[in-house]
Amino acid sequence: MTTSMTDHLDGATALARCALPASLTGASTTDASSDSVTATVLSHCALADMSALGRAGVRGRAAADWLASLDFTVPDTPNTARLQTDGSWLVRLSVGEFLQLTPAITPDAGVAELPLIAQADDALAQGRRVHSLPRRDSHAWFSLSGSTLPALMAKLCGVDLRSEAFPPGSVAQTSVARTNAIIVNVGSHQCPCFHLLFDIASSHYLWGVMLDAMREYSGQTVTAAALLAHHHG
Repeated sequence: MTTSMTDHLDGATALARCALPASLTGASTTDASSDSVTATVLSHCALADMSALGRAGVRGRAAADWLASLDFTVPDTPNTARLQTDGSWLVRLSVGEFLQLTPAITPDAGVAELPLIAQADDALAQGRRVHSLPRRDSHAWFSLSGSTLPALMAKLCGVDLRSEAFPPGSVAQTSVARTNAIIVNVGSHQCPCFHLLFDIASSHYLWGVMLDAMREYSGQTVTAAALLAHHHG
């Protein structure tokens, strides 16, 4: 099951790699007061499981130039991310390794791979120095939202994630609760939003860790739809 927009922590369950229900692809059925409560939660401290949404990687000597030829806005340096015209984020993990995150709910969410995988496979077949790195079955994806995130994450991670040190578009490859993770700040200075990518085998463990860490801040779980609406409109 996918948790409701304002479920309390005790009832939350992570279901990485599960397709989102069709109801999330349509109009919201919540009333205005519910929307107001959800916005308050998302501005303060919220957690969502985004693992049904699209993500894909590519690697290779020619990866940066190849992505630019596909009209991606390529980050200039490793450990940075750039918002694309289609609403996806392109994350540069090293000189030649990239990760695309597509925070959008579609009818085939949780089923289809991003087009980037097939495009990279075709490029490799044509002799380009680039190959695909499917990430749907290797990396789970959680998202955290709210002004309390830097303080919350300080309990779990040794990297300074305050806005002055980790502004929007920043990327950290680090350890979170002893789990190797990629953190991407896609929020704003006023309301950070951290996409967290990590080994999918650690999903149940890390979800529990996050719930425990959030209790101090009266955090709540929300749906992927609610988080996307708040940060991506």
